[in-house]
Amino acid sequence: MPRSPRPLRDERGTAVTETIMLTWIIIVFVAASLQLFRVNQAIYSSITTAHWLMFEGAWAANCYDKSAKCIYNSDGHAQVKWSPEKMPEVLVARVGMFASRLPANLRLRSWSGAAVPRPGQIKRTRMGAGAYYPICGCALGSGCMTSLHSVPGMGVC
Repeated sequence: MPRSPRPLRDERGTAVTETIMLTWIIIVFVAASLQLFRVNQAIYSSITTAHWLMFEGAWAANCYDKSAKCIYNSDGHAQVKWSPEKMPEVLVARVGMFASRLPANLRLRSWSGAAVPRPGQIKRTRMGAGAYYPICGCALGSGCMTSLHSVPGMGVC
């Protein structure tokens, strides 16, 4: 009659070890998911705040008189720099499990490989704003939407 296999002594703690390892993997997965959620939340909050600040700056340029703030400009009226002082939403909260591995000042930055690198890697969002633009240059065909530095005088055509 064949003998039934006996449990080996070195397999006794295998179930406990596997349970502990799987528990650890689940904890790390949940912590990583929480960290990704915090990064996603920081991105969404930053985009929303940048949108709000841009339109706040553009509202002041929504005028019709011939002042400098009313002239159409894409560089100054509605430009938002994503600095932590102006937009604290760019700072990303760290999960305690990764605090020793992630940098202390974890924040959203501009891409370091851009053609024109930003100082301090601070992101920037801008849009054109201003309701007034002298039409004299447009009528002559000499570059209607050029930068603010080459805007013709505000005289009569």
